[in-house]
Amino acid sequence: MTVVVDVTPAYNILLGREDEIAASVRSSIDHFAALRPILADTVARLVDSDLSRSNIFRLLPFPIMGSLSQESDSVLPIVVASRIWWTGAEVFDDLADGQYDSTTGAMTAAQASVGSAACLTAVPLSVLDHELIPSHLKESWTREMVDSALDAAEGQLADLSTGATPISWSAVMKSYAGKSGAPYGRDAAMTAQLAGVDDEAIRGWRNFGRLFGVLRQLANDRNSQSAGVDVDLTNGTRTALLAHAVETLAGTGEANRLAMLHRRAQQDVAAQDELREYLEDTGISHSYNSRVHTMFRRLCALLDHLAPPSDDKNLMRWMLEISVEDSLLRSKESTA
Repeated sequence: MTVVVDVTPAYNILLGREDEIAASVRSSIDHFAALRPILADTVARLVDSDLSRSNIFRLLPFPIMGSLSQESDSVLPIVVASRIWWTGAEVFDDLADGQYDSTTGAMTAAQASVGSAACLTAVPLSVLDHELIPSHLKESWTREMVDSALDAAEGQLADLSTGATPISWSAVMKSYAGKSGAPYGRDAAMTAQLAGVDDEAIRGWRNFGRLFGVLRQLANDRNSQSAGVDVDLTNGTRTALLAHAVETLAGTGEANRLAMLHRRAQQDVAAQDELREYLEDTGISHSYNSRVHTMFRRLCALLDHLAPPSDDKNLMRWMLEISVEDSLLRSKESTA
């Protein structure tokens, strides 16, 4: 029997932190505005125009800390540094995909490129350096920020290196674990360090965050398909669904058809619908969804091992449930 848990109060508390987070981001930018006014203005405009700033899943440090110590306010510096980093990542991604809108932030692509580079590197470190962080954490947090940035860059480059190596599920998962998993893993590990848990638990939370980030990327993949022109298909991006289909159809007569459809979808928007319908074929969708459910069960097991019962744990479980729901393929049979 499934027990339905109402997470509305915890969810509303988390949403209610938005003004506090926005004010802290602005205060952090103001720290270097006197010496670097152009950079500060650029970063501020990028942050303000970043629509992903309302992404509740990126506020994961709050419920993690709430489940471990009930002192969730202490993770605000992590969330602020993370928000600025994610702004840089989103802008960089738009630039790489040719989707950057210069009218949104009222700056050129060149200016946005410099600003995003700063958001991905020095600015988050500057934020943490100016916060009242325990001295024993500063070195480890710097290492977490640097390592996650390197992993994310590696994953992003692998994502862009279409045609360099044969496509496979394991290669795409490695890419996802870098470009999307690393920042979630970083935030989870830093939060666990702040909570004072042991090294094994810190590794557990880092693994939880990385896998959660992969699941969020799968959800983002599905979202991109429902927004008109599919940028991933146009760019020939190696998505998890494509990798799964390639492996599923390898050695069959359908493999060549899949390759042909994928090439056409990069040139013809109309062909994208045909490829989507093909990928959502019952056989492919069922086995793909099975892989997504396996990931979900692993995340639930990790959460049960790492977090004691609490409203915050229930909220994280809700995040997992929503994410897996958004990641699943809807076959023709299931939508009939």
